Amino acid sequence: MFNQINLRKLAEIMAPDRAFLSLYLSGPAGMATLDKRIRTDRVLLKDHPDELEYFDRNMKMVEDYFKKNRHKSGSLCLFACWALDFFEVHTLPVSVPDLLWVDSSPYIRPLAELQDEYENYAVVVADNKSAKVFLVASAVSGREVQITGNVKNHVKVGGWSQQRYERRRDKQLQHYAKDIADELMELDRENAFRRVLMVGSKETLRAIRAVLPNQIAQKAVEDKALDLGKSDGWVQKEIFDLFVEQERASEQVLWEVIKNEQLKSGLAAVGIEDVLHAAKAGRVEKAVVTRNAHLDGVRCRDCEHLEASTPSECSECGSTSLFKVDLVNECTELLSMSRAEIDFVDPIPSLTEMGHIGALLRY
Repeated sequence: MFNQINLRKLAEIMAPDRAFLSLYLSGPAGMATLDKRIRTDRVLLKDHPDELEYFDRNMKMVEDYFKKNRHKSGSLCLFACWALDFFEVHTLPVSVPDLLWVDSSPYIRPLAELQDEYENYAVVVADNKSAKVFLVASAVSGREVQITGNVKNHVKVGGWSQQRYERRRDKQLQHYAKDIADELMELDRENAFRRVLMVGSKETLRAIRAVLPNQIAQKAVEDKALDLGKSDGWVQKEIFDLFVEQERASEQVLWEVIKNEQLKSGLAAVGIEDVLHAAKAGRVEKAVVTRNAHLDGVRCRDCEHLEASTPSECSECGSTSLFKVDLVNECTELLSMSRAEIDFVDPIPSLTEMGHIGALLRY
């Protein structure tokens, strides 16, 4: 489960020069796909013998691992650093592109994007007869709890009998909804989630909303009336579509909040230089960045200073020994260390014009 990978721990690791190798493999054929890239990187590193040695030793660690642990199926990410005696492998439940990255730290941006795109969320599928409550983590459904409702249909008998029947029915529906809400609380205690999606009959969903405890009601709770008589596949697609719709809406809302703060010179930063500055100080609460943004910078080999541009020499020590870095990855590392949230979003025109990145600040 990539949501259980500790990005903060990975972000805190720094090696001398470009001594870290990060690999993302789509499947068993991934290494063969990257063969040309591996040979190219060896040529490009010849001007820096120490880094070439790190690269070769890291590749040896990877080869030794696969000799002992045959890659039979599924996606993997691997981080290797011979200089720090560090090697870590994670299986991934969703496919990732084949990628090789050489840097001074683990390349965690793809993992951060996965954790954002497939965040934990709870699902309730309920009508008056029965309900299912389960957690989706790392795009995989977890333990499912079944709750029986058997709330009777409305009747039209008239008089006091109908009123007594309706009162009993309302009380039964309320108890049923309370059981579902209690299960959501238990689920949140076991594995916290940020979003709740509820689908099914309108009456049942309304009853559940009415009894949700504050701890759950304060999360992003969305519901949609669905005919549960249709196929499981159709219902599952509707749930996922609802998740994507709400995720995109929340991203837009966050950017609007950042924009409003920026317009009143409030707690906001936009553009990579300002966001990086705030991230280094631990001031960022939440950040948004365009999903496929390419923001290049450089790091100095001699003093490790990070530049949010691509100069020919270091502005701190004057050294010309610089190497290119992905500034989004650098920002992701800083935000992970301060436990800030980062949302990778589809292109938003105004965000693109402001440099692809913005942040809401803590102070």
